[in-house]
Amino acid sequence: MDENIAKIVIDPKTKQIIDTTFYKRNFRFKCKRCATFCCKLGGPNLTEKDVQRIKKAGYIGDDFLNLGKRDDGSCVFLRFDDKLKMYECSIYDVRPALCRTYPFHFERIDSNSILLKFIPCCRGLNNPNGEFVDERFVSDYLLDAILEILTHEIVSI
Repeated sequence: MDENIAKIVIDPKTKQIIDTTFYKRNFRFKCKRCATFCCKLGGPNLTEKDVQRIKKAGYIGDDFLNLGKRDDGSCVFLRFDDKLKMYECSIYDVRPALCRTYPFHFERIDSNSILLKFIPCCRGLNNPNGEFVDERFVSDYLLDAILEILTHEIVSI
């Protein structure tokens, strides 16, 4: 399956999308909150901005930076809610940029262009109840995180 969704050109000064060419039409996404492939595979690499955001929320940097993954390989911020019977992120509102883009990722083509892709193992892809992955979706849900990843230094956990 071709994992390329779109070529996106971003104006680096305004940080706005100036052109998008979609390769997949009618492609949908809705998170099922299963945490099966994303959070259970370990925590993401963090940007400096991620670290600042998580610290501002009250977490001590040394605690989460040194912990990395749990013994089972899952992210240190993953929690199971017994009442809801589902996994959830304990820092969802301040979650790292890579988490905000999952199951999407990108490949830099040049200084202004990226190739938007998806990670095919995610169960929320092409969900008939999902939102269309179009320019509005990219702008509303992915653009800020993509810009953060492109412009900030990565710090591994």
